[in-house]
Amino acid sequence: MQAPRYYFNLRHGHLHVPDSRGEECPGPKEAIEHAVVAILDLVAGEKRLRNWAKWSVEIEDELHCRVAILPFTLVLKTRHH
Repeated sequence: MQAPRYYFNLRHGHLHVPDSRGEECPGPKEAIEHAVVAILDLVAGEKRLRNWAKWSVEIEDELHCRVAILPFTLVLKTRHH
């Protein structure tokens, strides 16, 4: 059986960058874990100092129903403690 596909859309205020490809994850918990890793990779790979305060990842399931909203600040705050 194929794992469900989740979409990880970036949002910054009114800017919305949809994820048209998505990723297969066994469930919502793993989708959230995937988003945490993606946020950390994105922040680590960004060479310019950027204010991440208003950035978030909106996780949607295959039916494009929202599963979670993960603010970058929450991930970065948790990571540094």
